[in-house]
Amino acid sequence: MTTLIKVTFTSTSGEETTGKAQYDHASGLVTLPGSFQALVEQARAAGIGCALVAHENGYQLPLVHQTRAAYRMDRSLLLQAWKAVAEPTKEQRQQSGRFAHTLSAAAVIGAAGYLGTNHTWSVHAVTDVMGLVGIGVVLFFAGAILSKGE
Repeated sequence: MTTLIKVTFTSTSGEETTGKAQYDHASGLVTLPGSFQALVEQARAAGIGCALVAHENGYQLPLVHQTRAAYRMDRSLLLQAWKAVAEPTKEQRQQSGRFAHTLSAAAVIGAAGYLGTNHTWSVHAVTDVMGLVGIGVVLFFAGAILSKGE
């Protein structure tokens, strides 16, 4: 089944064009329309660097050239995982901040539970409580930094 997918052409000269291309789910190929293929050929002929990106389910997937007007989406899981960590979107940063705040609360609650249930205190018990509180404070500030909106 063939559907339309959003594709963006970007060149080092500053040109950015967005349009639709045909995506064949069975073969996994994206077929560019003639206007996009002409842009790619003109850029290559002029020695200008360019990139094609397909937009699918909120992800930007690079297109790898296969044949004349056919491209394949690079769905490398490792690459996507690295980008999510190295270059997170605003929403991903906010989710990480919420997660850090949740872990911070868990650490502080754990320290409070430790304080309430421990009847014999030792150096080991004190360092456990201090460690939990310290981790809670660090995670709280990490969450605050990550949750900061743009």
